[in-house]
Amino acid sequence: MSLFLPSEATPATATVTSNGAPIPFTPRYFGALRETDLAAVDGAELRARYAGDGYVLLRNFLPPAAVNALREGYLALFNSKPVAAPHGTKGHPAYEFVRAPAFRAFVEQPLFQDLTQRLTGRAMTPIRRTPLRHFVPGVPVASRAHIDGTYIDGTPTEVVTVWTPLGDCAHRGGSLMYLEGSHKDPELERKVRNGAPLDRPQDVRPITHDLKWLADLTNSRWLAADFAAGDVVVHSPAIIHATLDATTGVRVSADIRFRRQDGPKDPRWDNDWSADDGY
Repeated sequence: MSLFLPSEATPATATVTSNGAPIPFTPRYFGALRETDLAAVDGAELRARYAGDGYVLLRNFLPPAAVNALREGYLALFNSKPVAAPHGTKGHPAYEFVRAPAFRAFVEQPLFQDLTQRLTGRAMTPIRRTPLRHFVPGVPVASRAHIDGTYIDGTPTEVVTVWTPLGDCAHRGGSLMYLEGSHKDPELERKVRNGAPLDRPQDVRPITHDLKWLADLTNSRWLAADFAAGDVVVHSPAIIHATLDATTGVRVSADIRFRRQDGPKDPRWDNDWSADDGY
């Protein structure tokens, strides 16, 4: 899949939304994520791209059939019984699924750890806590602009996230987008929080739900891509990222994380993820 890039001919009225907040789908606000071919770069080049861009997008990293099978296994849980519990809490399929052997076997594949070690040049070890997200069309709920560092203690060389969509995921379907260059200023998050619009003022961890406001304030673009099953993107905990509202299908994804073996360790990382674990 490739990103449908906005062109200068895009009507000014063409907009997309994130958490219901509109943002024009134009070149001023959107650009394409750079793709990396693992077979074409050595370790030094890979590390330079990660440091320079704050992310590395890899196509066909996983067998699509295995990814789609995991997706179908998760979605099938919604057919067996009514779901009364909130997403990711006890009694919800996501809570059960991240503890199931099939999911653990998937996220514990050695190729993920090998990738993060090649990317950082360090010995890395898995973080067991693996959030599973999903968004559905017609519901204006998306990932708000945030950095992982707010939720997980770690620097770009100590913790990395392998964002793994379970199935095809277009930018209009809720694939991750990154605020261009936002990882390069360690004070940026603090600077932009002052006066940032929040649709959930009781939760101050996200920066804002208004992606246009943030792009205007920083004079930056959101870099996006359409993902196919098997694609992944690795990102730094210092880069600001968010998603659009899902409009093209159910978005299911996993945040597979690793920490530097000789770096900081939080005991909560050893527990299975739960959406109400306060972390």
